[in-house]
Amino acid sequence: MAYSDHDIYRIFLNARPQIQRFLQQRIRCEDTAADLIQDIFLRLTLLKPPMASEIEVRAWLFKVASNLSLDHLRTQKRRGELLNQYLGDETEIDAAAAPERTAEAQAQLQQIQIALADLPDQCAEILYLSRIECLSHAEIAKQLKISNSWVEKQLAKALQHCRQAVDSQ
Repeated sequence: MAYSDHDIYRIFLNARPQIQRFLQQRIRCEDTAADLIQDIFLRLTLLKPPMASEIEVRAWLFKVASNLSLDHLRTQKRRGELLNQYLGDETEIDAAAAPERTAEAQAQLQQIQIALADLPDQCAEILYLSRIECLSHAEIAKQLKISNSWVEKQLAKALQHCRQAVDSQ
């Protein structure tokens, strides 16, 4: 028996409460389960279930729900790993709340400002054009009418000078 889109929607609507409970148990979030139910509903016209029986259509709906929940859980795990990798155990709020970190950052900023003021004019301009204006070495060389290698040497000199200023703190 061939099922029409109308029949598939009817089967989906009848199975919806069970699918939602299934998703809530897997994901442990009612709102996310509701979002995934909507995803399933929107995909019904794109994905074609097996047409043998209503039982197979229901099984297919649960398989789609299972796959979507696994995708969601994998995505959440990846996000968590990335957040942990880049933030570690501290959050922005934790870091912002620590007065010693604020004082340390202000001291570093002051050291960098002093180091930048100590740079020769052309060296500082090359650093500015490279890091702030995002110009390539070739564009900087053309604009300042100097060679590419001179741009590279001056940029390396500026960055090294700033690193030494921060490290000597």
